Amino acid sequence: MAMQSYSAPGGIPMQDNRAYAAQSVTVSVPDQKDSDDIIFSTFSLHFCNFCCLGFGAFCNSIKARDSRLLGDFPKARSYGAKARRLNIAAVIIGSILILIFLIIFVKTYMQATSVYNQIRYPYN
Repeated sequence: MAMQSYSAPGGIPMQDNRAYAAQSVTVSVPDQKDSDDIIFSTFSLHFCNFCCLGFGAFCNSIKARDSRLLGDFPKARSYGAKARRLNIAAVIIGSILILIFLIIFVKTYMQATSVYNQIRYPYN
Protein backbone atom coordinates (compact mmCIF):
# COMPACT_ATOMS: atom_id res chain seq x y z
CA MET A 1 0.00 0.00 0.00
CA ALA A 2 1.12 3.50 -0.75
CA MET A 3 1.15 5.74 2.29
CA GLN A 4 1.11 9.49 1.83
CA SER A 5 1.13 12.16 4.48
CA TYR A 6 -0.36 15.62 4.07
CA SER A 7 -0.18 18.45 6.56
CA ALA A 8 -1.64 21.95 6.54
CA PRO A 9 0.81 24.89 6.68
CA GLY A 10 0.55 26.83 9.94
CA GLY A 11 -2.52 27.03 12.11
CA ILE A 12 -6.12 27.62 11.16
CA PRO A 13 -7.64 30.64 12.99
CA MET A 14 -10.92 30.02 14.77
CA GLN A 15 -13.71 32.51 15.57
CA ASP A 16 -12.30 33.52 18.95
CA ASN A 17 -8.84 34.23 17.39
CA ARG A 18 -7.25 31.11 18.86
CA ALA A 19 -5.06 29.17 16.49
CA TYR A 20 -5.91 25.53 15.91
CA ALA A 21 -2.85 23.37 15.43
CA ALA A 22 -3.03 21.38 12.21
CA GLN A 23 -2.51 17.64 12.42
CA SER A 24 -1.02 15.46 9.73
CA VAL A 25 -3.39 13.13 7.89
CA THR A 26 -2.27 9.75 6.59
CA VAL A 27 -4.14 8.43 3.56
CA SER A 28 -3.69 4.81 2.57
CA VAL A 29 -4.56 3.87 -1.01
CA PRO A 30 -4.69 0.15 -1.84
CA ASP A 31 -2.74 -1.07 -4.84
CA GLN A 32 -4.95 -1.58 -7.90
CA LYS A 33 -3.22 -4.71 -9.18
CA ASP A 34 -6.29 -6.96 -9.06
CA SER A 35 -8.11 -6.86 -12.37
CA ASP A 36 -11.87 -7.10 -12.61
CA ASP A 37 -11.97 -7.17 -16.47
CA ILE A 38 -15.11 -5.03 -16.58
CA ILE A 39 -14.52 -3.89 -20.18
CA PHE A 40 -13.91 -7.44 -21.39
CA SER A 41 -17.06 -8.54 -19.53
CA THR A 42 -19.11 -5.76 -21.10
CA PHE A 43 -17.91 -6.87 -24.55
CA SER A 44 -18.80 -10.49 -23.75
CA LEU A 45 -22.19 -9.44 -22.41
CA HIS A 46 -23.12 -7.56 -25.57
CA PHE A 47 -21.50 -9.60 -28.32
CA CYS A 48 -20.72 -13.13 -27.05
CA ASN A 49 -23.51 -13.94 -24.63
CA PHE A 50 -23.90 -17.64 -25.43
CA CYS A 51 -25.90 -19.40 -22.65
CA CYS A 52 -25.51 -16.23 -20.53
CA LEU A 53 -21.76 -16.75 -20.07
CA GLY A 54 -21.20 -13.05 -20.79
CA PHE A 55 -23.80 -12.09 -18.19
CA GLY A 56 -22.15 -14.35 -15.60
CA ALA A 57 -18.77 -12.80 -16.38
CA PHE A 58 -20.23 -9.30 -16.05
CA CYS A 59 -21.79 -10.13 -12.66
CA ASN A 60 -18.50 -11.57 -11.38
CA SER A 61 -16.65 -8.48 -12.61
CA ILE A 62 -19.02 -6.25 -10.64
CA LYS A 63 -18.58 -8.46 -7.55
CA ALA A 64 -14.79 -8.29 -7.97
CA ARG A 65 -14.88 -4.49 -8.19
CA ASP A 66 -17.15 -4.23 -5.13
CA SER A 67 -14.98 -6.63 -3.11
CA ARG A 68 -11.84 -4.70 -4.04
CA LEU A 69 -13.43 -1.42 -2.96
CA LEU A 70 -14.45 -3.02 0.35
CA GLY A 71 -10.89 -4.21 0.91
CA ASP A 72 -11.54 -7.96 0.55
CA PHE A 73 -8.72 -8.66 -1.90
CA PRO A 74 -8.77 -12.50 -1.85
CA LYS A 75 -12.45 -12.53 -2.74
CA ALA A 76 -11.86 -9.85 -5.40
CA ARG A 77 -9.12 -12.00 -6.96
CA SER A 78 -11.43 -15.02 -6.91
CA TYR A 79 -14.29 -13.17 -8.60
CA GLY A 80 -11.89 -11.59 -11.10
CA ALA A 81 -10.42 -14.97 -12.06
CA LYS A 82 -13.89 -16.47 -12.48
CA ALA A 83 -14.95 -13.50 -14.63
CA ARG A 84 -11.84 -13.90 -16.80
CA ARG A 85 -12.52 -17.63 -17.32
CA LEU A 86 -16.16 -16.98 -18.22
CA ASN A 87 -15.12 -14.20 -20.63
CA ILE A 88 -12.67 -16.46 -22.41
CA ALA A 89 -15.24 -19.26 -22.67
CA ALA A 90 -17.89 -16.84 -23.99
CA VAL A 91 -15.55 -15.40 -26.63
CA ILE A 92 -14.34 -18.81 -27.80
CA ILE A 93 -17.85 -20.29 -28.04
CA GLY A 94 -19.20 -17.11 -29.63
CA SER A 95 -16.41 -17.08 -32.22
CA ILE A 96 -17.02 -20.74 -33.09
CA LEU A 97 -20.76 -20.08 -33.49
CA ILE A 98 -20.13 -17.06 -35.73
CA LEU A 99 -17.73 -19.11 -37.85
CA ILE A 100 -20.29 -21.95 -38.18
CA PHE A 101 -22.99 -19.43 -39.12
CA LEU A 102 -20.76 -17.88 -41.80
CA ILE A 103 -19.92 -21.30 -43.27
CA ILE A 104 -23.61 -22.27 -43.41
CA PHE A 105 -24.51 -18.89 -44.92
CA VAL A 106 -21.86 -19.13 -47.66
CA LYS A 107 -22.76 -22.74 -48.53
CA THR A 108 -26.48 -21.88 -48.68
CA TYR A 109 -25.76 -18.86 -50.87
CA MET A 110 -23.65 -20.96 -53.25
CA GLN A 111 -26.35 -23.65 -53.49
CA ALA A 112 -29.06 -21.05 -54.06
CA THR A 113 -26.96 -19.42 -56.80
CA SER A 114 -26.42 -22.81 -58.44
CA VAL A 115 -30.15 -23.62 -58.37
CA TYR A 116 -30.99 -20.16 -59.72
CA ASN A 117 -28.54 -20.56 -62.59
CA GLN A 118 -30.00 -24.01 -63.44
CA ILE A 119 -33.51 -22.56 -63.52
CA ARG A 120 -32.53 -19.48 -65.52
CA TYR A 121 -30.28 -21.28 -68.01
CA PRO A 122 -31.59 -24.85 -68.16
CA TYR A 123 -29.67 -25.93 -71.27
CA ASN A 124 -26.13 -24.77 -70.40
